[in-house]
Amino acid sequence: MLMVLCRGLEEHGSPQGRSHKYVAYVKPVGYPRSSLICGNFQCERPAVIWLDELEAQDYKRGERVFSGRHNFVKVQADDSGLHYVKE
Repeated sequence: MLMVLCRGLEEHGSPQGRSHKYVAYVKPVGYPRSSLICGNFQCERPAVIWLDELEAQDYKRGERVFSGRHNFVKVQADDSGLHYVKE
């Protein structure tokens, strides 16, 4: 099951150091004027969709719809490609 994380790119950067290792992000359809808002409770800025390695592989295979935690929401990525985290 896909469990992406949505966070503001400029405000929060890469969400590393958590229990999940995110390797890349993709932009939601219409970014930055999409309805996808950062999941940080103190932020209301546009968000990108952070993917782990398996989700990034799914994106490469053409998957564009991903589920958020607890299936609260599904998000749709655009076709602009993966943006990898620099380590």
